[in-house]
Amino acid sequence: MPLINITLPEDALTEPQQAELAKQAADILLTLEGMATNPKARRLTWSYIQTHPKNAFYIGGEPMQAHPHYLFDVTVFANTLTAEKKEILTRKLTGAVLDLEDSDHNMFNAARVWVMIHEVEEGNWGGAGQIYSMANLRKLLS
Repeated sequence: MPLINITLPEDALTEPQQAELAKQAADILLTLEGMATNPKARRLTWSYIQTHPKNAFYIGGEPMQAHPHYLFDVTVFANTLTAEKKEILTRKLTGAVLDLEDSDHNMFNAARVWVMIHEVEEGNWGGAGQIYSMANLRKLLS
């Protein structure tokens, strides 16, 4: 039951492109978790697109408006993703953005995409009025 928050400037992608990015992000993450074909896991995968005004982004305290920058905050249960899967996740999310922008896959463009992976320890994820554990989540998804 991952949570994906995607932050980007309001003009960076059209609404259909934003929807496609949210879909691709969920597909990528669910595939890495081994749950891509599980409809229950898909229903528990939330994605939020958060846009901000173009003039609301700063680098080093200076306004930055030349090229859009993107932030993915991905929250998963602890120990769900190996270090290798985190690398793949970062590479694929970056590629999805660059493809939707129709931008070259070079270091300059890739550096505009950050992926922060947050791992929630057992007993610290709540929903539906209860705390989820990996054991009850597996049972729920089976």
